[in-house]
Amino acid sequence: MAFVDSDGRNISFECSVLIDELKQDIAIMGEDRVVAVWCKPYGNVTLYTNYDFIDDENPITEQELKDGEHIANMTMGALLPLLEKQNAIL
Repeated sequence: MAFVDSDGRNISFECSVLIDELKQDIAIMGEDRVVAVWCKPYGNVTLYTNYDFIDDENPITEQELKDGEHIANMTMGALLPLLEKQNAIL
């Protein structure tokens, strides 16, 4: 099931490659590892478009974000069901 906006419309975003990468990272590092997640507002729904490991020596810069995106920190285990939900075919 995709995300549903306030008007009742289903919103999906194809991210199967990102899901596969995340599953591999979870298998190696565990689902409790906190990552930086690229979040993009789409109406009143948030889409998750990328993630990266948090590295204090090489922080994510504004240049890495596209228009309207922001970074949120969450565990890989929390991110996986969000990606699977937004990837659902309508």
